[in-house]
Amino acid sequence: MEKILVIEDNKDYQFLIQTSLGKEYRVIVADNGNSGVEMAKSQRPDLILLDISLGEVDGFEVCHRLRAQKETEKVPIIFLSSRSDTSAKKMGFDLGADDYVQKPFEAEELIARIKARIKQSKVNRENLPAFEHEGLKVDFVGHRVFLIDKEVSFSALEFKLLAYFIRHPDHVLARDKILNSVWGETFVSDRVVDSHIRTIRKKLGPFKSHIESIYGEGYRFNPSPLSQDNSIDDDLDLLDCEEDATKTAA
Repeated sequence: MEKILVIEDNKDYQFLIQTSLGKEYRVIVADNGNSGVEMAKSQRPDLILLDISLGEVDGFEVCHRLRAQKETEKVPIIFLSSRSDTSAKKMGFDLGADDYVQKPFEAEELIARIKARIKQSKVNRENLPAFEHEGLKVDFVGHRVFLIDKEVSFSALEFKLLAYFIRHPDHVLARDKILNSVWGETFVSDRVVDSHIRTIRKKLGPFKSHIESIYGEGYRFNPSPLSQDNSIDDDLDLLDCEEDATKTAA
């Protein structure tokens, strides 16, 4: 279920939006600009509904901050405001908003616009040529993985599994869903997912914290984990030793 962050200080509209979207989306709410920016960074929503009139830090400033930080620069933003003047709409789009809906709104129209923006966001993400975060780079075109500019060998299935995680960031993925999406129709146990993820984590070394285990649910890919193993050089040296040992054995 996709996650929608609503940055809105009016309690009535908070309730209306939660009621309208609650059956199809997980809705989280921030009632001021500062908390909205922080929640967007920590909660990683699939889309943000943003009011303009938020008090000290208005929606325009919030939009500017969201587009300026890496964690939220590509999250779709829809302004949801009672302002109908052209200048407000122009300002919103100039700051990087994806859409603008005027209050009061029809729930069906809002949901349709949300679906369109989330779908486009997924298409854009799936068409990315590469994923990069600090020292980890995954080249989707060349099917190659690099740790601090050192290439690490991944089998075709391991790469497909890693790519699947990266293209579904911050989503809890159950084992059966992973099996169906990566392996296709198969009669193997879903525990084969655990085995392959252990191998991928070992190969990722200091970047293994990108793949999080969610107890009782499955796994989740965190694009920029807060905690990360600092022993990068040691892990890369270990990978070099393993490669040398493989070459010697061959």
